[in-house]
Amino acid sequence: MTMLHGVEIPPSGGDTQFADTEMAYAALSQERKDQIADLHVVHSWEAHRRNTGGVPPTEEEKRERPPVVHPLVRTHPETGKKTLYIGAHTSHIVEQPEAEGRALLDELLEHATQPQFVYTHQWRRGDVVMWDNRCLLHRALANYEMGKHKRVLNRTVVKGTVPF
Repeated sequence: MTMLHGVEIPPSGGDTQFADTEMAYAALSQERKDQIADLHVVHSWEAHRRNTGGVPPTEEEKRERPPVVHPLVRTHPETGKKTLYIGAHTSHIVEQPEAEGRALLDELLEHATQPQFVYTHQWRRGDVVMWDNRCLLHRALANYEMGKHKRVLNRTVVKGTVPF
């Protein structure tokens, strides 16, 4: 679980988008579900930085946050529903050549972020938003004048379970 508390919000913009990966998985064809059922993805801090255009991590950061392998299709431990476990932190698919796996991840991410699966939160000062990281993706939108206005959110993250 993650919570964000809006402390200082720009007069307009600075929104956060949430994509429901459970709904996105449910909308896949059975053929696609069968194709991805037993695949595993590498999640890493380095991939996140690379995929978002961030500063490459230092060797120390790579040691502190080594890559981990998780199922591409995760089963939610409380609901039993399947979700896509993807996002900016995914590097590649273990069982596929890197370029082929990256193309599939990009396709799944494009699918999961279609408007019908996305909620956009327009922040107001004092808002608190909580979500389940096991079945949602999120991203901040740079849709405000960052040089003029601040966007300050306090974040709290609760450690979760190992994906299965």
